[in-house]
This record gives sequence, structure tokens and C-alpha cells, in this order.
Amino acid sequence: MADPHPSSRSGSFSPSPELVALRDKLADKDRALVSLMAERMGLIREVARIKSQGAMPSFDRLREGAHLDELLEQAEKQSISANIVRDVFARLFAASRLEQRRLLLTGIEHFTIGIVGGTAGMGAFFARVFQTGSFPVEIMGLGEGRSAKDVARSADVVIVSVPIADTVRVIGEIGPHIKPGACLMDVTSIKRAPLQAMLDATSEDVSVVATHPMFGPHGIDFDRQKVVLCKGRGEKAFARIKGLFEAFGAETIEATAEEHDAQMALIQVLVHEKTMVLGSVLERVNADLGRSLDFASPVYRTELAMIGRMFSQHAELYADILTGNDEAARLSHVFEQEAAHFARAVAMGDRDAVIKRFSEVALFMKDFAKWAKKQSDAILDDLVRHG
Repeated sequence: MADPHPSSRSGSFSPSPELVALRDKLADKDRALVSLMAERMGLIREVARIKSQGAMPSFDRLREGAHLDELLEQAEKQSISANIVRDVFARLFAASRLEQRRLLLTGIEHFTIGIVGGTAGMGAFFARVFQTGSFPVEIMGLGEGRSAKDVARSADVVIVSVPIADTVRVIGEIGPHIKPGACLMDVTSIKRAPLQAMLDATSEDVSVVATHPMFGPHGIDFDRQKVVLCKGRGEKAFARIKGLFEAFGAETIEATAEEHDAQMALIQVLVHEKTMVLGSVLERVNADLGRSLDFASPVYRTELAMIGRMFSQHAELYADILTGNDEAARLSHVFEQEAAHFARAVAMGDRDAVIKRFSEVALFMKDFAKWAKKQSDAILDDLVRHG
């Protein structure tokens, strides 16, 4: 039977001269874009060279964000979709950061790293990342490797990556065995107790740095991730650890242990408790989660994804975060009070009470709202296009 639409078959029609000419022009533009990208990467290598000389990080959040805003404004003036510009430059920026990290790592000081608890979770992730940068890494844990004390005796930098509840005890056991001139650091999400334990367990000729990577064990390195650093003992070691994280793409934030724990009460305790309560409510009412996704807005899908993400992990981790922070009880009490306030308003059908409290919070958020709206719009737009 003859094809009723012969022109739909590949190669079955000849394009017009006008179309051929346009295709040729497009091909020329595409080749020019590739050449421009090659020139851009050449400039990036020069940037990396200068940064390596000045011990500068590969990632500058403010610079990258401001530059993207400028490009988006230009795109709007030329009637180009912001989504196209955002997608294209996200790829270009990522390639630029990767090239910078590759070049910065060739010039950074290399030293031996021992990870206590390096066979799983964050410790294993750290080991993989540091090994890609040609750092000699020794790991132990879960019945593998040498003893923790042996690892502590031999490494230039000793990282404690064990559950929060075990951190202080492990530090006390290995601290006395760390060699003079070496550095001890932890990676837990609370800082006051581990930092004090490291200072107490080590001699004055051992450096101490407390760290908190604000991300989980995924990805190829620390690209665009935040790491909080708290000084303990030894300025040189602190600079070494800071440079190590930044060479692998992290954005470092310096803070005291006290400030860190207060901020984590907001960033972790409050958010995790809210998420845990939401999950508990869904379980209590036996919600049909799959069916709810058929009706879901991008906001609900995101919220449900974060709830599911939490409950796919270990209960002990979140229990330690919620109960191990000295600031947690006070903040949790405020959370309980505010939840009760809205619950009463809902139960009584008190619309005015909801509006009143909403307006009070909106006034508090006024200066923050512009950034929040822009940030959330970009997230939601990405979810709509790719989710």
C-alpha cells in the first residue's frame, strides 16, 4: 500500500534553496558558538591560574549569581526565553567550575588523609572525592581497615565521620594518638561538644578544625556546596582545610561553634521537625500518597518529595539532630506554640486570626520576600519543565 504521506519520510523531499541557505547560516552560527566556547574555556584556565596564585576558591556564588542576572536582563531585552539562557549558562558555568577545580587541584598542597568511619556515608563520600584529587586516603570502619588509633597515628589530617552520638567518644579515644603537627577534624552537624572534645583530647601541637558539610554524600565532589568551618587550634591547619574544601568546589563559611549551633537550630532542627511532623500526619491519616500526586502542584510535589526523602534515611540521624543541639528545645517549644495557634484558628473557623498572623509574618519577611520569590520561581519553573 502506498504511503499516503510520502513527504513525511526521511530524505523523500528536497528542501528549497531558501531553507538550505538558512540551515547553512544556522550551522555557521553553531560552529561560531563552539569556537566562542573554546575561547571562553581558555579564559577560564587563565582565571584558574590567577586564583591558584592567590589561594582563591573555584566557586564565587555572588559573582556567578550577579553575572547570571545580567545575562537574564540582556535576554529579556532581546526577547530570548530566560529558561534557555538559564539552562545554557548553567551548563557553561558548571563546565567552568569543573575546569577550575581540575587546574586548582594540580597546584594544591597534597597530604595524607585518614578517615575514621570512612567505609560508609559521608566518610566514604569524602574518601572518593579526595582520592579523585590524588590525595592519599586511608579509611577504616565497619570491620574494615586498621584500627582507628592506627589511622590516627599515621595521617596528616584525621577526619572523624561517625554518628553524632558516637563522635565525642571516638574523638576521646583517638585524640591522644594523633601525631604532632597533624590536624584533627570532625564533620558532624553540631559543633560545640565535638570541638571541645577535640581540643581536650589532643596535645597543643595538634591542630583542630571543626567542620560541617551542609550536604549529603552524593555528587562527584563539593561543587557549589556549603561547608561551615569553626576554628579550634592552628591557623595554618585551618587555612589548609579551608583550601582543601574550596579546591574541590565548596563555598566555605566561617563561624564560631556557638553561632553554628544556633543557626542549625533554625536550618536543621526546625525544618526537620516540621518535615517529621508532616510525615507523621500523613501516616496518621493513612494518606494515599500516590493518588495525591495526581492532584499535586509543584509545591506539594516538592514538599512530599522532601518528606519521603527524610523517611528513606536513618531515624538515628534525625533523632541525633533534633535532640543533640542545645538550642533545639527552645525552638521546638516555639514551633509547638505557633502550630497550636493556627490549629485553634482552623478548629474555630477563625479566618481573621489566620489573616492577622499571616500579615504579621509577611511584614517580618518583607525585605526577604523579593529574593525568596525569585528563588522559588526559578525552582518551581524548573520542576514544571523537568519534574
